[in-house]
Amino acid sequence: MTGNTDLYSITFMLGITTVTQKGQITIPKRIRETLSINKYDKVYVEAMNSYIKVTPAKSILDIAPLAKAPKGKDALKAREAMEKTYSRV
Repeated sequence: MTGNTDLYSITFMLGITTVTQKGQITIPKRIRETLSINKYDKVYVEAMNSYIKVTPAKSILDIAPLAKAPKGKDALKAREAMEKTYSRV
């Protein structure tokens, strides 16, 4: 299975993973390949009730709402810093 799978045809995938001492998890290989999640890709993580949802962040627009300007910096400088940090897809 490679990353060209039609996402609408995927109904359910389950993987078991362990939370490390640093709070990290490994997304199972089959799920990474199916969703085209590669090394160093950004993912969007949200908590909903008792669930954690991890979604590939394919665009800077996926994570832009999470960016906050550091104290003492204006929005334009924060955007410039964000664009240097995250690549466009």
